Amino acid sequence: MHYEILIIGGGVFGITSAIALAKRQYKVGLLNPDQIPHPTAASNDISKIVRMEYGSDELYFEMARQSIEGWRKWNELFQEELYHEIGFLMLGQQSFESDEQQFERASLRQLKANGFASKKLNCADLQKYFPAINSTIYKEGCFNPVGGYVESGRTIKRLADYAKTLGVRIHEGQTAKDLVIERKQLKAVKTREGNIFPCDHAIVAAGAHSPYLLPELQLTMKVTGHPIFWLKPKNPDLFSTPNLPVFTADIANTGWYGFPYHPKQGIVKIANHSAGQILHPEKDERIVSEAAIEKMRTFLSTAFPSLADASIVYTRICLYTDTLDGHFWIDHHPKIKGLSVSTGGSGHAMKMAPVLGGLIADVVERKSNVWKQQFQWRRLSEHTLQKEEARNLA
Repeated sequence: MHYEILIIGGGVFGITSAIALAKRQYKVGLLNPDQIPHPTAASNDISKIVRMEYGSDELYFEMARQSIEGWRKWNELFQEELYHEIGFLMLGQQSFESDEQQFERASLRQLKANGFASKKLNCADLQKYFPAINSTIYKEGCFNPVGGYVESGRTIKRLADYAKTLGVRIHEGQTAKDLVIERKQLKAVKTREGNIFPCDHAIVAAGAHSPYLLPELQLTMKVTGHPIFWLKPKNPDLFSTPNLPVFTADIANTGWYGFPYHPKQGIVKIANHSAGQILHPEKDERIVSEAAIEKMRTFLSTAFPSLADASIVYTRICLYTDTLDGHFWIDHHPKIKGLSVSTGGSGHAMKMAPVLGGLIADVVERKSNVWKQQFQWRRLSEHTLQKEEARNLA
């Protein structure tokens, strides 16, 4: 079968672009190495944060704001609460006016400038409203009722089912191996399983596998692993909404963030948004080390003392496809016609899912889009600085 557009990868970039392009009447096919969601994909998890807080970055703030509107519409469309708007809490160990809390301070100003009624909290407020938090450690907080988390794995599955109703042909168990290129024009995609898929245009949206399918991307991005922990609290009520929303714990300086008690899984999820460990998506084992567990225990002993000795139910390594500057990579290939790339999630793509598909479709069609210049094919070097203000790179 010949496709007008063939998408390589069924994660958040791939499945949202498939939907957007199918709605624009293209004949769309999609290849994925396993079932959707892929068992080890970054998007296959029980929860991902949805937040507008991006420090001083107005572009991501606006993308996130529109995405939240989109998440609400998806809840209505699918008649299912995939997005849980339980609020988002930023915690700071110093005053928000201090140099150490630039991310929190800038985020708060951005919210206020755009009319969002976020609430600044002092130690007494934190102790009153969120008793699980050690309010002697955190001097200030900011609670924004707009935000929360999305059930990411369920969302990807629901979007895949929706894509099928729009006519997208999804080929599970097909792993892209080679791009067939003739005279600098992409003609087809070959898979490890021995099949050939002819197409007019292909989109590489293969997540952590993207820089290995297209080695030229290895100059501008790397794959990093980040630990995730599921913990079983002794007192679930203490960590349940509204006693605890989605939170960041001085994230720009520590990397730590987490989620309230998950009633279906019976756990509290804690994770770290930092530099991570460079990994190969196939050759390296994805194991959370004892050292990482010890760091997590140390964090909890000061921030959430009643969770510090909770039993660990599950751990995993989440892979980021990190561009060197931390921005998405969505553009046509500069040297191969009929080929574009949509990857580089850098740990913050899932929250943008409702707007990603339309952005990618506009790029494919070379239509105007106010965001696409930020994510175009660009020159980066080892001296390029990562730009997301919430990311702890120490």
